[in-house]
Amino acid sequence: MEKRQILDIIKSGESQEVEFKESFHSSQTFSELMCAFANTYGGIIIIGVNPKKEIIGIKEDLDKLQQKISASAQSVSPPIIPKIEIHTINKKKIIVVIIQKAIDGTFHTFNGTIRVRIGSTTKKIEGSQMIEFLQGKQVLSFDETISRAKIKDMDINKIKQYLEIRGQKDFLRSHSIEDLLISLNLATKNGYLKIKNSALLFFAKNPIFFHPQIEIKAARFDDVEPVKILSHELIQSDLIEAIERSLSFVKSNIPKSVEITDKAKRIEKFQYPIDVIREAIVNAVAHRDYFSKDSIQIYVFDDRIEITNPGSLPKGLPKELFGTISVQRNPLTYRILRDYGYVEGLGSGVPRMINRMREYGLTDPEFRIYEHFFRVILRNRRTETKPIKTYIDLNERQIKALEFLKKNKSIKTITYMKINNVSFGTAIRDINEMIKFKYLKKIGAYRGAYYILNEEKLK
Repeated sequence: MEKRQILDIIKSGESQEVEFKESFHSSQTFSELMCAFANTYGGIIIIGVNPKKEIIGIKEDLDKLQQKISASAQSVSPPIIPKIEIHTINKKKIIVVIIQKAIDGTFHTFNGTIRVRIGSTTKKIEGSQMIEFLQGKQVLSFDETISRAKIKDMDINKIKQYLEIRGQKDFLRSHSIEDLLISLNLATKNGYLKIKNSALLFFAKNPIFFHPQIEIKAARFDDVEPVKILSHELIQSDLIEAIERSLSFVKSNIPKSVEITDKAKRIEKFQYPIDVIREAIVNAVAHRDYFSKDSIQIYVFDDRIEITNPGSLPKGLPKELFGTISVQRNPLTYRILRDYGYVEGLGSGVPRMINRMREYGLTDPEFRIYEHFFRVILRNRRTETKPIKTYIDLNERQIKALEFLKKNKSIKTITYMKINNVSFGTAIRDINEMIKFKYLKKIGAYRGAYYILNEEKLK
C-alpha cells in the first residue's frame, strides 16, 4: 500500500473497513477484529495511530509484534492469513494489517462465535441474526436446501424441454431423471435421492405446492395510485412460465402504437421497451430471497411500472457496486435461467437497461434498495438524455475527469468538483454513471473513497 493511500485512510478516520490501534494490547481483541473484518467486507487495521487520527508510532519490537498478529490470526477458525506491512510516516513506524473478505460459502469464528463489523464497531451475532448471516454467506442457501419432493413429483415434459434447449434431447434415452438431477447438482444421493429446492422451481409438476411464496402478483391500477384495480393476475407456476406470463400481463396492460417503417411494414411499438421489462422481471425471479414468504409484485400504473421482489442486495454486494458486477443469491437457479437464455451473469444488465430506456426517449430506470425488498421503477417520462455506448457519448465533465485520470492515479469527488466547477450532487451523479458504465472503479468507502480508471473499458 502506498504512503498516500495510508494518509488518506488515516485522514478519513475509522469506519466499517478501518480501525486504528495505538498498540497491540490484546490478542483476543485482534482475533475478534480480524474475524469481523473477514466476515464483512474485509478491512484494514493500522497500529501506531490513535483514535484522534494522530500518528504516534510503535515503540515495541516490530518482529515480535508481527508474530503476535500472526498468532491472533491463527486463533480464528478457519485461520486468517493477513497481509502485514511496515511503513515509516513522519519518521514513525506503523504497521498496516490488511484482511481480505471471506469468499462466499465460508465464514470465520473466534471462540465458537461469529463476529461482524457494523459501522465502526465489532459485534457478535446470535439467534435470528446468525441465520440471516449464514443465508447471506450462502452457507445456508435456499437453492441447496433439500426438499421433501420425490422423483414422481418431477414433470418429465418440463425436463425434456430443458434438455432440448441444452442440445441434449436424447439424454433420457440412456439416463434417468435421477441421473440428470445429480449431474446438474440439483440433487444428491447418499443411500437415497435428495432433491434440492432449486430443482422444484423449474421441474416440479406443482412447484407452488412445495413453495407457495414463488407466486407472482400482477395488477394494473387506474391512474397513479394503488387504489382501483383494473385487472390482476395471480401467477402460480414454475419460474419459466411465470416469467412469460408476467411479461404477457404487462404487455396487455400498457399502451402501444403502430408505426409504418420505410419498407411499408406495420410494427407495434409499446410504451416501454419490452426487453427492459423482461430483464426487470427475470432479475426479480433470479435474485429474490426465496426464504421470504412474500411474493414478487408487478404493478402497472398510468405513469410507471413497479417490479418489487423480496430480498435486498445479496450480501457481499455493496450499494455502490450495484449494476457493475453480478452477484448471485441463488446460483443454481441463476445457472438454469442462463441455460434458458434469460441471464448473462456479466454485470451488464443495468447499463443495458439504462441505454434502452434512453433510446426510447425515457428517463433512466430507478433502482430502489430497501432493507428487505428491491424495486425497479420504469417511468414513461420523456427525456433528452442520450445512451452511452462509447467514450465519446460521455458528457464533457466526465471526459475531462477521464483525461485527468490518464495523468493521475486516482480522483476523489472533491477533485471532480474542482476541475469541473460543479456541485457535490452533480459530481456524484456523473461519477456514479461512469461506474455503472464501467469507466471507473470505486476504491474504499465513505469519506475515504476514491476512483480509478477501469483500464479494460478504455482498451
